[in-house]
Amino acid sequence: MLGIGLLSAVVASPFRYDGTMLMDSLRQMPPRLRARWLNERGMELPGCNAPRPGMSESTGIRLAGKYGRGPSVEVTGRDSLVFLSLGSEVAIISFADTANPQVMAEVQAMGLVTQSALRDSFLYIGCNSGQAGIEVWNVADPSAPVFRSRTPTLLSDFCVRDTLLYLTQSLSGPNDTFKVFSIASPVNVYLLGSCRDSGDAVTVTNNAAFLADRWGLYSIDVSDPRNPHQVGTYPGMPISVEARGNICCVTFGNPNQPEWLRFTILDVSNPASPVALGSLDSCGGYDIHLEDSLAFISGYYTGGHEFQIVSIADSTSLIRMGGCSTPGYGYGVWSYLPRQRVFVADWDEGLSLIDVSLTGSPRRTGAILTAGLAQDVSVSGDIAYVANTTAGLKIVDVSNPALPMEISAVDTAAYVYATAAVARDSYAYTDWIGHQLLAVNVLDPGQPQKTGTCDMFDRAQDMVLRDSFLYCAEDYRFQVVNVARPREPVVVGTCGVQNASMDLFLLDTLAFVGSWPSPIINISDPAHPETVGNFPMPLGGVYARDTFAYLAMDYDSFFVYSIAHPAAPRCLGSLDFSGGQQYAEYNVDIDVLDTIAYIGGWHLKTVSVADPRNPREVGTRWNPPSSYIPRLSYSPPYLYVACSDGGVCIMETLQTGVSELARPATANRVLVAPSVTRGPVRVTADVPGKTIELEVYDVAGSLIRKETGSMKRAVSVDLTGAPDGAYLVMVRMENSRSTTKVVKTRR
Repeated sequence: MLGIGLLSAVVASPFRYDGTMLMDSLRQMPPRLRARWLNERGMELPGCNAPRPGMSESTGIRLAGKYGRGPSVEVTGRDSLVFLSLGSEVAIISFADTANPQVMAEVQAMGLVTQSALRDSFLYIGCNSGQAGIEVWNVADPSAPVFRSRTPTLLSDFCVRDTLLYLTQSLSGPNDTFKVFSIASPVNVYLLGSCRDSGDAVTVTNNAAFLADRWGLYSIDVSDPRNPHQVGTYPGMPISVEARGNICCVTFGNPNQPEWLRFTILDVSNPASPVALGSLDSCGGYDIHLEDSLAFISGYYTGGHEFQIVSIADSTSLIRMGGCSTPGYGYGVWSYLPRQRVFVADWDEGLSLIDVSLTGSPRRTGAILTAGLAQDVSVSGDIAYVANTTAGLKIVDVSNPALPMEISAVDTAAYVYATAAVARDSYAYTDWIGHQLLAVNVLDPGQPQKTGTCDMFDRAQDMVLRDSFLYCAEDYRFQVVNVARPREPVVVGTCGVQNASMDLFLLDTLAFVGSWPSPIINISDPAHPETVGNFPMPLGGVYARDTFAYLAMDYDSFFVYSIAHPAAPRCLGSLDFSGGQQYAEYNVDIDVLDTIAYIGGWHLKTVSVADPRNPREVGTRWNPPSSYIPRLSYSPPYLYVACSDGGVCIMETLQTGVSELARPATANRVLVAPSVTRGPVRVTADVPGKTIELEVYDVAGSLIRKETGSMKRAVSVDLTGAPDGAYLVMVRMENSRSTTKVVKTRR
């Protein structure tokens, strides 16, 4: 069914990049099932079933903060505290007042969260990225979680019992894929034993672990954690498992009939020979939670399978008690019967709240923390506007980059991809339901007001706001909208585009659209835009400055073109990103600061364009917390990175940027002189006696000098032995930071 959906989308839009189509299909799979889904189709995706390059300090960027909200995939809890895994974070929510749930904290993880579990006062978070793996947080104070440790490993699912963590991953091959870790010390999580039995989900009871794999249910003897080994199997295609005592509840599916499910209880008192006790046809889901004599089943993406309650008081005679629909996919479920509540992690519908005071007639009472895929981000002042697919437009306060906070949202009333957003002053714009453009009054960002709409040819893939005109790149169209009267926006100019659009950039009287071919459009008269030239390749990203255009091909390649004559652009230099990789290096968006180009896609890549004829990749590719990066947006001094189902990352770059805002003078102003030097550089401060940290970077973002000391006297840095060129001197002092460019010359 997913393959048919992918094919249909390709036919409907001949030019839609493989990476975008892949993500559209993958979004129907819980993160823990994505590696298997890709393996079955012979595909590779960094972070899911293909290794990512390792982390490095030479990326030239630093994560300053993250708004990690994305689709909800797992939920667990204790008493009135609920822990919701959504995107690249885990939200801690208090339901002490059931009618007014309060978000206590949002724990930001390094990768896309697939599972989370509680043991005592520690929260264990599993991320589907080899660099992230298992994170441990102390949540004794749920309003102030404290990071304790990280253990890099690939994983699909895990469960915690006593002082052990049992982990499985979907990847088959020569590596061990079932592992047992000791968590006796949360700051020292270490591997005890492993074996080569893979799976998508895992549960443990007594001395046996049960793995749900496409080819069957595997029984693993874990009586000796240092020597786990398979002792039995049960046929079928298990989707979810949950064991307790001598029973194991399993949802079985059928690969040839995606809508077919069966909920089964197995007697696993002898793990080597599981025996079926009872079953229910047309019942099951992605997740199972057991409490008392009831099984709560989350739901499934197809076949009409929704949230259900099953009595397992008699394992040989299962009784379907009741159920209700939720609008999302129902990836996870957890119950708290003392408050007669069940919580469903409902993908882009957030956390669905279900009243089970009448188990025969459960009812959904609402939802909180709705979030879809972050497709675009635009920053105006201290506010970020995030186009969030089915969850509409998210409005986030980024005045403190280390702690972004969602303050409001403009939700959609029906399914729609909100793919683009742009904001300036008191208005924000986004694409909306029915191929419309929506204008939103954000004078008070906490209370946004929809003010006006206008019909477009198609939804905008990217938008640029200049003066009183909004320029929109759509599939097969480039359109200009007059927004001088935001309550009555009106399309004033249209120009055809031969294929789907991915990106848009404006330079003076020219608009550059990432498409195939990628047109160069004269917009000197907004009412009559006209194509005057094109780049003859499919582009995922385009950026222009002076007489140069920087082009990110949809995969593998990067180009620098001369646009001195827009009707006949000329290639100056190129760069191949593939480097022998097994997968294409997907490229989507590009932003250029000084002599450094940042390119989104499977990774955030850094390219030096100091020599247009010889662009070269510098530093190590930065791994986003999700599968890919659909959009970049630079708003001095930060680079905002939309990370699909991982939210938005706020990156501190080591480049000054051609449009960097002037910093206000402060009492702790730092002076670096001379700005042009043969070698020595002298650093002084207006207020001596402060402790400082001084760092010197080259234009590629590599750290070449570092000093820590006191400003009781001037600090001198000698660049005599360094190559000639521009350098960045960064001085940190208490809560302030100063960045200055220095040119090293031999004259």
